[in-house]
Amino acid sequence: MRIERIVKKDNKNVTLILDNNEKLFLSYEVFIKSGLRKGDEISESRISLLIEENQTFYIKQKAFRLLGRRLHSSYELKLKLKQKNYNDNLINEVIKQLTESKYLNDYEFAKSFTEENIKNKLWGQRKTEAELFKRGINREIIGRIINEEFSDSNQFDNALELAGKKYKALLKGNTSSEKIQSKLISFLIARGYDYDIVKRAVNLILK
Repeated sequence: MRIERIVKKDNKNVTLILDNNEKLFLSYEVFIKSGLRKGDEISESRISLLIEENQTFYIKQKAFRLLGRRLHSSYELKLKLKQKNYNDNLINEVIKQLTESKYLNDYEFAKSFTEENIKNKLWGQRKTEAELFKRGINREIIGRIINEEFSDSNQFDNALELAGKKYKALLKGNTSSEKIQSKLISFLIARGYDYDIVKRAVNLILK
């Protein structure tokens, strides 16, 4: 087949019109990289490669837009790209490329995610571990993050702060002291704190 015409639609897309009246739609970047010109012969295999390269380009552009909004884990990004019905193999290739070029880093994501939720929501260790696992972070990275971000003292301080806020809210409801204790314990456990830390914090608040 031969390229009869090249139509530049805008700064983003180009249409190659072939001598059999077929059309090949490419991003401008992929077209420039291809080096194709009007009158060039182009084989079916070359067309297939260009289509794959074009799809990879758009997957990567979508990935960059998602990463521009916030950090993602590799697993999160892969799930979002799959929702767009992109080819699985091409998604995996893009994830690999982004990881190798340091645009994706599960450790940096996990560290940022953990620090943000400790600061803003006072999450405990167990909830943090569960949420990181849900986001596809491997156990080795989770272990590093837990060792770096959690200690008995800061967990107790955070649990005490949470318990104090919850205690004030429960007092407004004229709740009995037994129910207040039970609700405080359930609340802190749900936020990811170990039972021993929870009991110490709740006992101190109730005193």
